[in-house]
Amino acid sequence: MSRWVLSWVVLGMLTLSGCGKEEGTREQMVDLEAVAVEDPAKQLVSLSEAIDRSKRDGSLYARRAMVLLRQGELDRALSDVNEAIKLSKEPANFFVKAQVLYLMGRHEEALPLALQAERNSYESSSLYVLLTELYLDRGAYTKASHFARQALELSPDDPHAIYFKGRVLEVTGDTAVAIRHYQQALELKPDFAETHRSLAGLYLAQQDLAQAKTHTQQGLRQSPEDPQLWYYKGMLQLQSARKDSALASFEKVLSLADTMQAAHFQVALLQHGIGAYELALQHLESAPRYSNVLKYLSVRASSLERIGENLAALRTYERMLAIEPKHTYAQQSVARLRYRLERPRPQLDSMAVRQRGF
Repeated sequence: MSRWVLSWVVLGMLTLSGCGKEEGTREQMVDLEAVAVEDPAKQLVSLSEAIDRSKRDGSLYARRAMVLLRQGELDRALSDVNEAIKLSKEPANFFVKAQVLYLMGRHEEALPLALQAERNSYESSSLYVLLTELYLDRGAYTKASHFARQALELSPDDPHAIYFKGRVLEVTGDTAVAIRHYQQALELKPDFAETHRSLAGLYLAQQDLAQAKTHTQQGLRQSPEDPQLWYYKGMLQLQSARKDSALASFEKVLSLADTMQAAHFQVALLQHGIGAYELALQHLESAPRYSNVLKYLSVRASSLERIGENLAALRTYERMLAIEPKHTYAQQSVARLRYRLERPRPQLDSMAVRQRGF
């Protein structure tokens, strides 16, 4: 999970101490506001000592879960927040667990917990941002828009809330207003890598290459291991006919996220262009989303033909014609391969064979 996600997921951390009633003894409880400004290692020590003294205080487990979450120790964070829920049914604890599950990629489990916190009157822009993201992930844009609006009503200057409102606008087609939201989020948080990433993608789609380059570069400065930003960098390099650099960028993408089909597709095109036909075919196999795109089929057919797989190449050219019957290159290729596959093979003269002693 990228750092930008952690940055908004942990926004609720500093408010947990005042979220609700606590159970168990409290007289030995640490000063949680003091702990909040310490480094994570000191926080963990202080909270662990407090838990040893007050094992029935659910808020302490929740606070330690948030520190562990920030450190990326998600299994330990989940264990702590489960203990917090056993001790206290405070809505904040369900929100913490929803964040942990979200970061673990368990979005289906995170959503009902986030909703439980919201329905039990837990108010937090971070909670509403999380619900916005979860509903965006499900394609439920009306509900995502509802929670994005709630996040902004509660925290109108929260760059994460503004950004996610932009996300909702972008996926529902209002890209002009989405861009304004992203720019507003950047005014409040200039190092917001995800906002640079979203702007880079929109400007690239609009062929505003100067703006796309600016936001790609700024995003990579903040998040140098972001595969989507590396993909945009590769696409910009292609626009400048820097194919070798683009190939290196797309390979960097795959080193970070080897399931990104768009990068596999671009690598396949570039490998085909330099005659690495078997490599091109391998990358096409990893990009099935594009399997009905004419360019995909053309590169696949050409690569198969170049390595001698004529029948498979013929079938692929025929698929191209099924999609685009007037495709001249495919028509010519089908005719060429049919002739090659169907022409009679020369047979050895039987007398010559006998004369050679065979």
